[in-house]
Formats: sequence, structure tokens, C-alpha cells
Amino acid sequence: MEYSITYRSRVKKRLHMELDENGGLVVVAPEHWSRTHINATLAQNASRVERFLARARQRQLTPLQYVDGEQHLYLGERYPLVIQHVKTRENHIAVVDGEIRVDTSILQREKIQSNLQNWYQRQAMTVFSARLQTIAQRAPWARNGKIPLQLRRMKRTWGNCSSKGVIKLNTHLVKAPVVIIDSVIAHELCHLEEMNHGKRFYAFLEGLNPNWQQDRARLRSEGFVYLLI
Repeated sequence: MEYSITYRSRVKKRLHMELDENGGLVVVAPEHWSRTHINATLAQNASRVERFLARARQRQLTPLQYVDGEQHLYLGERYPLVIQHVKTRENHIAVVDGEIRVDTSILQREKIQSNLQNWYQRQAMTVFSARLQTIAQRAPWARNGKIPLQLRRMKRTWGNCSSKGVIKLNTHLVKAPVVIIDSVIAHELCHLEEMNHGKRFYAFLEGLNPNWQQDRARLRSEGFVYLLI
């Protein structure tokens, strides 16, 4: 976890957290605390730190306006929206020549937002299904079975696996790079064999994705951007 430290005399007993102007974590600590002690405290409260970062960074961001030229994420890349008014009732969205082109008969923000969210949903199902099939081929426990896949727009969870073997992924994840999508899928595939997060689970995960720790750290630091709507 990357962060900077500032000491303030009025902070006596516990850490406080802030964001800098770039969305980076600033830890405000008592003057007598060492970096080692700060590291240990953050590690012991990792879930709390993650929740703070997600909520604080989302508050920093300006909501999307769904207007011509605005930058939108898809598979880790930013594309400008190019909105074109068409007379036909059929709406069409596609990535063409480095742009997300939106053909719409109704030039209303809510309609463009709805059309784009539906497009993300369709793209996510196509991309996630293909990546799930590819990664499952490397998992002996999942190689020969059809794995049910569901999509949901979720605020805090990137994926989960039910006791019935259904994998659910966050539609917003389609805005992330493929390597991050693969990492989340690999994590959930391992839950088909081991539902908890014990040593056996992480042994499976290490086999499927040796870089899972770096991927997790990246998703924790960047994920708040994918949730922007």
C-alpha cells in the first residue's frame, strides 16, 4: 500500500486518513509513531483503509455527464464519447478508431447513460465468458464443467462464487485491463474448489495467477475509477 505520512501534534492516540489532491492516501499519525508501527497498524486495519479509500476517492470524482468528448473507460483504455444523432429508433454503440461512438435517436443524458450501461453489460458478458473459459482450462477442477456466470453492477464487490458454483462478476470490471479481469476470475474459480481463504485456497490461486498480489493491489488502488457512473 502506497501512502505518505504527516505528523500533527494534536493527533495523540490513533491514525487519521486523508487524501491528497491526486487521490493518494495520507496517513496522519501521532508524532511518536514509527513507520514500522504505522505499517503494522494499516495492515491490521486493511479493510477499513480500503473502505475509506473507495468512498473518499469516489467523493473526489465528478460524476460522468455522458456528453460528447467525455472520456470513458473500456478494458483499461480511455476513449472519448462521440455522440451522433440518428433518425432511426435503433441505437448503436461501438469502439471505432479510438472512440466510443454512440448513435442515438434521443439526445438526453439519461438515455445515453442507459444505452451505454447496456452496452457495457453486453460487452462484459462477451469478454468475461471468453476469459472464464480460457482460465478454467488451466484449473483442473473446472476444466470439464460449464460454469454458470452472472453479471451485476455492484458498489463494493468485484466478484463472488456461490456454494452452488455460480460465479458473479461486477459489470463495471469490464472497464479494467484484461489482466485485472483475469485476476478476479482466477480468484473466483479457486472458490469452486475451496470456499474459504485458507492456505489451500491461496495455493490454488498461486498456481492460476502467480501475480495475484500485485493485481489485487492495483485493483484496490484503481478500482474506484471503474465504479464511476
